[in-house]
Amino acid sequence: MGLRNSKSKKSYEVASAGDQNQKKVSVISSGSSNAKIEGSTTTADPPRSPSPVNDEPNLGPDWLNQAQFEELLAANVDQFSKIVGFRVKPAMAPGENYATLMLRISIDVELTDKSTKQVRFMMKVPHNTPQMEQMLAMANFFSSENEVYSDILPKLEELYKAKGLDITFAPRAFKLDAEKEPKLTNTVLMNDLGQNGFKNLNRLECLNLEQTKFALKKLAQFHAASAVNVQVNGPYADQFVNGVMGANKEVLIAFYEGMIASFRTAFMANLKNFKNGEDFREKLENAFAQVFLDFEYLMQADRDEFNVLNHGDCWMNNLLFKVDSKGDVEDMLFVDFQNPKYGSPTQDLFYFIITSVHIDYKLDYFEFFIRHYHEQLTKHLDLLGFNGKQPSLRELHLLMYKYGSWALFPSISVLPIVLLDPNESATFENFLGDTESSAKFKNLLYANKRYHGYIEKLLPWLDNKGFLEAYFSNQVVPPETTSSVQSDHPNQILNWLNVSDFAEVISSVEPEFEKIVSGSWSSATKPGDNFASKLLKVDIETQLKDNTAKTFSYILKVQPSSTPDNFNDANMFPKEMEMYRKYVPAFEKLYKDAGLTVTFSANSFVLNTPVNEEYLLMENLLTIGFKMADRMKGLDMEHTKSTLKKLAQWHAASIKYKELNGPYPPLYDDGIYIEQKRDIFHNMFASAKDAYIRIFGTFEGADEYVPKLGWIVDNHVDQVLADARINEQEFNVLNHGDAWINNIMFQYDEEGRLKETYLLDHQNAKYGNPAQDLYYFLMSSAELDIKIDQFDHLIRWYHENLVEHTSLLQYNGFVPSLSELHSILIEHPAFAVGTIISTLTVCLTDEGFNPELFFVETPESEAVRLKLFGNERYKAHIEKIMPWLNRRGLLDP
Repeated sequence: MGLRNSKSKKSYEVASAGDQNQKKVSVISSGSSNAKIEGSTTTADPPRSPSPVNDEPNLGPDWLNQAQFEELLAANVDQFSKIVGFRVKPAMAPGENYATLMLRISIDVELTDKSTKQVRFMMKVPHNTPQMEQMLAMANFFSSENEVYSDILPKLEELYKAKGLDITFAPRAFKLDAEKEPKLTNTVLMNDLGQNGFKNLNRLECLNLEQTKFALKKLAQFHAASAVNVQVNGPYADQFVNGVMGANKEVLIAFYEGMIASFRTAFMANLKNFKNGEDFREKLENAFAQVFLDFEYLMQADRDEFNVLNHGDCWMNNLLFKVDSKGDVEDMLFVDFQNPKYGSPTQDLFYFIITSVHIDYKLDYFEFFIRHYHEQLTKHLDLLGFNGKQPSLRELHLLMYKYGSWALFPSISVLPIVLLDPNESATFENFLGDTESSAKFKNLLYANKRYHGYIEKLLPWLDNKGFLEAYFSNQVVPPETTSSVQSDHPNQILNWLNVSDFAEVISSVEPEFEKIVSGSWSSATKPGDNFASKLLKVDIETQLKDNTAKTFSYILKVQPSSTPDNFNDANMFPKEMEMYRKYVPAFEKLYKDAGLTVTFSANSFVLNTPVNEEYLLMENLLTIGFKMADRMKGLDMEHTKSTLKKLAQWHAASIKYKELNGPYPPLYDDGIYIEQKRDIFHNMFASAKDAYIRIFGTFEGADEYVPKLGWIVDNHVDQVLADARINEQEFNVLNHGDAWINNIMFQYDEEGRLKETYLLDHQNAKYGNPAQDLYYFLMSSAELDIKIDQFDHLIRWYHENLVEHTSLLQYNGFVPSLSELHSILIEHPAFAVGTIISTLTVCLTDEGFNPELFFVETPESEAVRLKLFGNERYKAHIEKIMPWLNRRGLLDP
């Protein structure tokens, strides 16, 4: 229905039928038996006889007359005497309703006291066209809609009434008996709510934030009641379970193919006119080729999931709003229940948000809208006593990815109609047809600049979400110079390592090596940059055979002598030594054999002199132009994408290696969190719990997530350990395990352009799902301006590189689609918030990080936490990231 944009139409008096021609009708009213028809009453002189028949043609169908309303009015209008005026006119302008014709019927009624009262109805009737006859033969949606109005909606409203809540979902509807006028069968008659202040909002403007929230609340109330209704009154009829097209798959696919084919042709012809539209042509062609096969999948309700009765056509013109004098929404009702479908609520959610929300909110607030809907859904399910399994917010997000195919159809077929100015060519025939006139109409849809402004933002969003596949530089700042930690003995670096021990290491890479002249060493990191190990920079001055001098520089990594808990049980050093000496070279060789040079890390060396200490000796990448980034600033888009590409290459090589050589040793089943240290980690976070809650509570937007913060801190360790359990039915890789900004180095060419990216610090490598590396890296290390706003784009970039390099390596196993990868990220949230409350604090502090103070309970440790959690950089991240995580359901159990 559409009222706001309707063009003014002439109305016509329709002659009263004589008594001998009047037909007795029975009246069935939706809602309670005492529902009355409202109207305006006037006291006046006795009315004159109805006006004579106007010579102008009646704009209503010729079979519609006032006699059909006599019994309806007698039953529902107090003191009804007779009809003295009957007018019919179209209620909507072209472009406001396509599938049916909406009529506004105004009836002047004389009451027994001789006063008059006007009552008004809206009547939906079918277009008198061959296309409509064919459609009704396949699927009589009038039958379904009348059943919704007369049977289902009253039951849903009664469920709330029994709980003390008065909720109305739609206008009252009435069914006229079609015994003597068969065409009344295919009609829907309702109260005209325009007289009660309800109206359509301007579809060209779409809904603002508050209007959208109100509509989603009403949708959640409707869905909640529809789910409870199954438990109270039994399953819905087949026409609602299978949809109006029935269970015939061939008919279903043929119908949607016929409906969308012409839209597809016109859309693809206009793709070149959209900004960057051609970038999506191949994916769209594949999506359209598969979409009709996917309808069968989309239309089946999975009994193991949470299901509702979807409205099925939830767009702006099927929503009537009542607003106050300030423009604030007081109420909203649904109309047009001609396509209800029992199944996943994602159908209505995608359809509504894609078609009806203003572009300023549609995408940027998408996760917020899903959370708002979910809050209202669970609230009303609880109120109504629903005893089935309710979806968590995270599970709802997973369903949005699972049924992401619903997003494309409204984007190209309904949204352009929503945004089109009123136009005489906007007809039912042109909507469904494939004539020349129909083609011109659809080209008009896609030439609309208003639509361009929407679709040019929607296409990248759909692509980044993986919804198009459902059918198949800033200069990086180097670290500060560190102070010397020179030993008292000139050539003794550590008690087990002397400068002379480097002679054979150097001779293995430099054939002209003659002798070592001297050596020096210093700390390779500043406070806060590395706390799980100790790094020394060792420079060896040598003399070559031609008497020239050459310096060789190394990084020596050893375990700290002591920490509150040095994670020995996690076998970090043995793991990292094996990574550098076995797996890194093996992964690089896989690419070399495939014809691509890929280097993951610095070269490592083994001393020929036997030692009892665990160590790693690596080339110093600073000497060949590598630099570390500023952890407090984070990585810009170029550096973030370069790192994600390298992670994708690493993950691809790790699964190809497993395919060739079998499973990784048990050493790689665990990361830094291990069962033996559960209590230690629990205590570590418990000691900081009060500080988290107290400080986060002062941040903007804290009310949204702080109530969950206690549970998050208490259960984070358990979540990580549960997530660490390997499920071989899922997609697993060998995660780097500690991919944060200080374990990544970048190399630049002479002009300062990014040339290479290396991953360092492989001591926490962990076999399992890739969510660990992706969340850990992006949440800790990307700039704030991109880690949230560009998250989906960055995941797509990683996925593209993963697919490319698994293909290059001829990996034969399963690789997830982009939407499946998004689902993995929703299903495994442990390292999302976990990174925010741990590693990110270290990244953003300029105070240095002392684990000896952080992991214990002392007055000094409390001061350290205040500095970590309260600094302005961390505050800015929390205020943006935590609401985003909450809206994705990633803070929920």
